[in-house]
Amino acid sequence: MVDAPHFLALSEQARLIREGSITSVELVQAHLDQISKLNPQLNSFIAVDPEGALEQATRIDAALARGENPGPLAGVTIGLKDAIPAKGIPWTINSRLFEERVPEDDPPVVTRLKKAGAIVIGKTNLNEFFSRPTESDLNPPPWNPWNPERMSVGSSSGSGAAAAARMASATVGVDGGGSVRLPAGAHNLYGIKPTHGLVSRTGVGRSEHSEICPLGFTALDTAMMLESMVGHEPADDLSWAGDVPEYVANIDADVNGWRIGVPRAFIESAPNEPEVMKGFEIFLTKLEELGCELVDIDLQGMAEARAATFLTLFSNSYQRHQKTVKTDWDTYGPQSRVNLLQGAFMSSTDLINAGDVGRAFKRYFSKLLQDQNLKAIATPTSPFATAERSRRPGEHSRGINACYTAPFNISGHPSISLPAGFGEAGIPVGAMLTGELHDDLSLLQLSHAYDLATDWSSLAPSI
Repeated sequence: MVDAPHFLALSEQARLIREGSITSVELVQAHLDQISKLNPQLNSFIAVDPEGALEQATRIDAALARGENPGPLAGVTIGLKDAIPAKGIPWTINSRLFEERVPEDDPPVVTRLKKAGAIVIGKTNLNEFFSRPTESDLNPPPWNPWNPERMSVGSSSGSGAAAAARMASATVGVDGGGSVRLPAGAHNLYGIKPTHGLVSRTGVGRSEHSEICPLGFTALDTAMMLESMVGHEPADDLSWAGDVPEYVANIDADVNGWRIGVPRAFIESAPNEPEVMKGFEIFLTKLEELGCELVDIDLQGMAEARAATFLTLFSNSYQRHQKTVKTDWDTYGPQSRVNLLQGAFMSSTDLINAGDVGRAFKRYFSKLLQDQNLKAIATPTSPFATAERSRRPGEHSRGINACYTAPFNISGHPSISLPAGFGEAGIPVGAMLTGELHDDLSLLQLSHAYDLATDWSSLAPSI
């Protein structure tokens, strides 16, 4: 038996289970014990399914004993953001509006994860309908395990906190403006927003700019998760019809000579905190040590694309809630009402203009990468080092905390946050790589090379 298997990377857990060094039941129980120990303090999970998880683990152990192959993720545990349904587990989106809702079926993305052998251990905390967190939500906000006196950041805040606290082998979030990459950066994790359409949102809610995304301890963990989540769904008009990329088999790559764009002027225009820039410069130095060529570039249109992303997000949210927000106004939390009202007062012209901006930025950014032969561009993940700073009304209302992340939601380009250091409050800070459409593999390869050359993924909070 392996001591503390929950502290190992997902890839290592899966290997040990296949080899018989640990059982899936043992790993599930270790994660359940960690949830029991830490969740009362961190509020990372808002629903846990111990009976279902142990039952799945028992079946996987039996299949392995028979010599069968239950899949590449066989026996590892997954925490799902509660914006994603899972059969038999409450699906609330942290709202009293859906307090009693329990789905009878899994959406395709969860079906794919389970087919790969992953075990859904529970549902992670989030902001009600992706707004700002408040104590008036159905469940109070989660806290960051790196400093439990500080809040966890991002709409997928519970997913970031649960993974960092080793309550699950990996977690899944939803990123509509940075809601996976921001908590990845603030929790010393790898979190990728894949190319739009790679992971189907069927059963979760249609969106042209919001993606279902994995968060992992390592770049390899994240690649394993993403590969199991990708796949064409014919009923989804936004689903990509290509073959499932072999991220894991091809993750080792020689990145020497890869050109990485650095938009210095744009970065300097943001209100970056000193510890963010310190981590970012260390990140760039490590890329150079790996043999990458850093290229100063002029990057335009980011502010306009960010505004278009949030305009679309608020408009789409109101469209989905326009009936219930009238009939159940008092059931919604106060911050959700603010977000929905913003969508209510946007015109069709506003939405058309936002779409035009998004398409123009998409073409522009792809052309920039191609013309300068860039594998990716590098930026910080967020200009702020703590959730409290990023949620100040002035910055948050203008989306400044998402100035690096949100533009690539409306453009659809793949983008990954990597660990880059720690701020004065002991909270991690992240750096971000963004690449060409459907070249998610290059981002994972570069992240993996960086991961192997650093020790960030070996660190865990002392809580």
